[in-house]
Amino acid sequence: MRSSVIDTRRVADHSVQGGRYSPPNSPQHQYNRNMRSSVPPKNQPKRELRLAPVEGWLPLLLLGIAVYSVVYAIVQANWVSHSSILLWSPIVGLLIGLLVAKLPRLPQAALHLGACLVGHWFSIWLTSVVAFHINWLLLLGSIKTIILGGLSPTALPNTDTIFFFYLTFLSFFLAYFGCWLVYRAHLPWLVAFVYCSIMLVNLNSYTRQDLSYLLIILLGALILLIARVQLASQVIQWTQEGLHTNQQWLGSLARRCMQIASVLTLIAILGTFLLPIANQSTSGQVFWNNLDNAWNNITNGRLSWQNPSALFQPYQPSTNFFSDSMTISGNVHLPTGEVLSYASSNGPHYLEGFTYDQFDGHTWTTLINTIDSESFRANETLKPDILRDDYQQVTTTVTLVQPPENTQHYLFAPAQPIRFDVATNVYNNGTASAWMQQSNLVTGEHYQVASLLPPSDAQTLSGIPLPTANQAFWLADNNATMLQTYYLQLPHDLSPKVLQTAQNWTQGADNTFQALKMLEAHLNDMNTFTYSLDNPPIPNNVDVVDWLLHTRKGYCTYYASAMVVMARQLGIPARMVNGFSYGHYDAQHKIWVVDGNDAHSWVQAYLPNFGWISFDPTPGYSLTAINQPQPTSTPVKPIPTPTRPVPTATPKPVTPPKATPMPTTGTHSTTQKHTSGASLNMSALTGLSLLVLFCSLCLFIAALVTRWWRNLYANSSRISGLFWRLCQIASWGGIAPQRTQTPYEYSRQLAQHFPQSAPTIWNLTELFVRDRWGNKQHLPHPQEEAHAEQMWHSLRGLFFQMLIRRKRK
Repeated sequence: MRSSVIDTRRVADHSVQGGRYSPPNSPQHQYNRNMRSSVPPKNQPKRELRLAPVEGWLPLLLLGIAVYSVVYAIVQANWVSHSSILLWSPIVGLLIGLLVAKLPRLPQAALHLGACLVGHWFSIWLTSVVAFHINWLLLLGSIKTIILGGLSPTALPNTDTIFFFYLTFLSFFLAYFGCWLVYRAHLPWLVAFVYCSIMLVNLNSYTRQDLSYLLIILLGALILLIARVQLASQVIQWTQEGLHTNQQWLGSLARRCMQIASVLTLIAILGTFLLPIANQSTSGQVFWNNLDNAWNNITNGRLSWQNPSALFQPYQPSTNFFSDSMTISGNVHLPTGEVLSYASSNGPHYLEGFTYDQFDGHTWTTLINTIDSESFRANETLKPDILRDDYQQVTTTVTLVQPPENTQHYLFAPAQPIRFDVATNVYNNGTASAWMQQSNLVTGEHYQVASLLPPSDAQTLSGIPLPTANQAFWLADNNATMLQTYYLQLPHDLSPKVLQTAQNWTQGADNTFQALKMLEAHLNDMNTFTYSLDNPPIPNNVDVVDWLLHTRKGYCTYYASAMVVMARQLGIPARMVNGFSYGHYDAQHKIWVVDGNDAHSWVQAYLPNFGWISFDPTPGYSLTAINQPQPTSTPVKPIPTPTRPVPTATPKPVTPPKATPMPTTGTHSTTQKHTSGASLNMSALTGLSLLVLFCSLCLFIAALVTRWWRNLYANSSRISGLFWRLCQIASWGGIAPQRTQTPYEYSRQLAQHFPQSAPTIWNLTELFVRDRWGNKQHLPHPQEEAHAEQMWHSLRGLFFQMLIRRKRK
């Protein structure tokens, strides 16, 4: 009887004669023609598919606990809004890290690049779609601006979205690289060092809650992780050295080791409570704080040869004045040079652009978003907050010389604008809080705005009672609910000293306006407080208002924050306003010129029946008198003199409001060229990133297919595996072996279809028959096996020929 193509068992005592099978004389060695056989994938015993990694799933669980402890600490630090979304990133990082760690025969550098690109685009999606609901191209442009810095012609990006993107990618990368270090490099110690460093820095400097339990969870998970990975590495080494044992013994060994590790972990954690951490000497605290400050200052490039001691002062980035959120620090980032000029029908004015309503003690934000915006056409009347007959209407013409750096297109105008001659979006929650042009602001652009100025004299406004004296009067206002929601919020850990100070300063006030003027007068007192742009960094555990009362120096945002908080403590709705002060008068062109260091913060308080009334508590500034303060020092630019300065970047005089169309058109064309070039660069960058991501995904798929193909016949001999792979490829091409065919009959069939490969097919078939049914002396030699490997390279081309042949059919 003859054998079929595939025999799942090798019989040793057979000979091969004349290309046909010659069974031995003994009956017990004859073949059964109807023996079970089929195509290779069905009958060939395959290696058992092992989904679990050699190290087991326990390290992945412990690593997940550790990385989520770190990420949760970052979330609790409340760096940015929507921080809970950061918890999505680690799970993706863990899965991709495990996949990359277990993919063989591919360069790890390429896999790391692909994984980072996956994390990059996942972070882009979380930031743009899930968190902030913005266009992802805008986010990419902001990232490019951050990377290229001053080389980019685009505006300064929204720091909130950029920092959120950074945190999401950091969360992904911590999980990804930690998983790779555990499952590929077997370096859990390095994972523990990185995670503990990030956790300690975050808990020590940036969180106000007691999150020591997270540190305990992290330490417990990391100690157990180290023990489990070290045990797995030792077992792998024993196996490579020839030690083989059953799974039951290995399981028992693992359980005992983990039990011992658990006991040691418990002892270590309990022992930490005996350490004299709370009794650390002051000198020790100073030493470690100075070391941390020096590192932060060096890494952020904040070095000064004139003041070497500044190296050990806490580092804080400059406050970005024109941003969706504003974190108050020791100094402020202001535009350089001339920003705009304006002419008004009623003298100079403060020009407001946007407002903040929420304050956590260090950062101002707003609850108002794009959902609360309303669009108006050019010259369409806006809805006023309050409409009264005694409001004064003024018309202002504004010329933009250098639009403030921001992704938002803020329009600056005197208080309560009611009409712009450009298409405008108004953000409001019952009252207007920001005004933005619908199109991009460009250099040389003009717009005209009409405003309704509310009264500011004590005789008119003194009839408003204090909220504590007549609450019913305040609740009767149409905006009472909105005011309580947005404009009475206070930081949760405010010092009691602030309220005590506010009460002392307003003692004896008979009405709301008088109380506000008393707060303004005390903060504005130049004998008590000093205006300064260069200040010591604000400690993270001290709110801005308490810090101002302690140091008695700061710039405008310090004083506006203090007055808003104090007014809210007295029950008076108040908000922070950002914009520009008067500027200085250019007598030659009869316009008011506003420079970057005229950027200013002041206060608006809501009075029933009157709306938002402005107050300026900054020392040296006044809403009714035009006098500029002289700060003690400034890191940006000296305060301008009454005469018009000559900017270094623009030596020519400022263009008057009635500029001719030609320069405007030329400037606009230049801006369009810059924008087109930036868009082209962004498209090229996006396309290149997507191309690399596509290639990386192809590498991932190729690695998975290669792993499956190599393990398809891993338990077979080299010759049998090659022959069965040939059968598998032929089956995909529509030439599958039949159950009744011998290897020679099947090879003859293949040779008829592919005559150019017939010699190679016959040689491989001969070796296969000898390998499966030949005597020991007839088994293929190592040289023949190596030759078969070389023949296989020529047979792999049959795969494409068979696919083409099958498609033609």
